[in-house]
Amino acid sequence: MGERRLAVHVLDTRIEIVLQGRDTDELFARAEEAWSLALAPNTDVDAVVVADLLPEGGQRHHRAVGWEPKPGKPWAFAEPDAGRLLMLLTQYVTSAAIKEQSGRLLMLHAAGLAHPQTGKASIWVAPGNMGKSTLVRTLGPSFCYLTDETIAIRRDGTIAPYAKPVSTRVHEAAGVKEERAPGPLGLSLADIAARPAGLVFLERDATHEGPAQITELDTLSAIEAAVPESSAFMVTDKPLQWLANILESTGGARRVRYAEASDLLPLAREIMGEAP
Repeated sequence: MGERRLAVHVLDTRIEIVLQGRDTDELFARAEEAWSLALAPNTDVDAVVVADLLPEGGQRHHRAVGWEPKPGKPWAFAEPDAGRLLMLLTQYVTSAAIKEQSGRLLMLHAAGLAHPQTGKASIWVAPGNMGKSTLVRTLGPSFCYLTDETIAIRRDGTIAPYAKPVSTRVHEAAGVKEERAPGPLGLSLADIAARPAGLVFLERDATHEGPAQITELDTLSAIEAAVPESSAFMVTDKPLQWLANILESTGGARRVRYAEASDLLPLAREIMGEAP
């Protein structure tokens, strides 16, 4: 039994992760590697997430996504399986950051990539299990990594990165995703601030044949599609106007029907420009 701590800076939020229970040294090493692009000094934290690795066969204790602790209390959960604990840790860090930035940032459930020299960012909006992480793993090495989960846009138009581990489905374990460090996947951070250059709504269809099918969306249709894939939208000041301004300043949004993530590379290059 023991305790190890590390801090991450995500979505403009500094979060302290407390790992406790069994095998904390090994767990710390795995968490530190997975969150390597988001590590921060362990000072002046905005929120705390406590993850307790229970003895094998122990009784897990965690809440549904969206649950919030009482004011001043840490986000906390307990889980006997280390792989599942790391997956849940990502979910709790996401929830904590979204809670801290509610009303401050315009947040969409989306993957994000940016051009390494211009900072032009493509935003790929989709619900869970619709291919955002696969898109990042496939196209990301050609660009710069913003997130595979939540795009957060500041009032000045720049994007607050969320360089979380890349969540990869493990076929042998239903409902469990492996949290993989971005670096070994060829992903890196941008050196300049990223700004939205285009929004795309993903519609993955394994039966689709040929090039990706792209449909232009008018502003109203894009807003209707984006709102269900947003976080804290209704507690944000004038969110509809804010989102409409982003859409109109980037030439509107598109919906794309595709089979393989590699089919999206031409569209990604169109939005962001050729990467070296």
